Amino acid sequence: MNRSHGIVLRSLRYNDTQVIVSIFTELSGTVDFIVRHSPKARSGTKAIAWAPLSLIDVIWEPRLGTSIQRPKELSLWKPWLSIPFHPAKSAVTLFLGEVLSHTLRHEQANQQLFEFLTTNMLWLDESDEHYANFHIIFLLKLTRFLGFMPNVEDWHEGALFDLESATFVDIVPQHPYYLDATESALVPKFLRMNIRSMQAVGLNGKMRRRALEIVTLFYRLHIPELPELKSLAVLVDVFA
Repeated sequence: MNRSHGIVLRSLRYNDTQVIVSIFTELSGTVDFIVRHSPKARSGTKAIAWAPLSLIDVIWEPRLGTSIQRPKELSLWKPWLSIPFHPAKSAVTLFLGEVLSHTLRHEQANQQLFEFLTTNMLWLDESDEHYANFHIIFLLKLTRFLGFMPNVEDWHEGALFDLESATFVDIVPQHPYYLDATESALVPKFLRMNIRSMQAVGLNGKMRRRALEIVTLFYRLHIPELPELKSLAVLVDVFA
């Protein structure tokens, strides 16, 4: 019998009474579960345990020969205090959940990655203010676990950031996916921040939209299977 903390990546309706829930578990990596779902349920774990990025406890008996497991028990581990009731936080969570559902769909167990995800989401839930740049810093920091985090030590004044190679260069690349020197200088600044120091960066709606545009392009260049993100437009509107 396996028991693990987990973070919900996404849920897909299977039929009228069942939902397939993808969960990045602390001990077993990403596991797909099929769970019963009642459309009439509006409260408790039946209604919210499989919402994007919910932190849950799951117990299951591994079944060989199938990629989808059936949980013996699925319950909330750390219920959100503010995210479901705050439109901006909900938009951030929906967006990050969509990104993670594609980038971590085959991820193996990774304790450091699990701690990164849960620590950051708990901070967002508990924060009262200064989280407008959270999703940008989150995605940049996540690149460390996905294998294409830029080496900020390579930056020097006047260098250009090549989005395709994730490196700083001195010569204009022979493709359009690079940042000018001014925007390139912001890359190491953002990567050196954390969720507590990011409030020092003052971005207006236009600047934040540009930063998000760059980050999502960066992800698409390195994860070609990443589709058009449906929740992106909502997020942009919220923080405009």
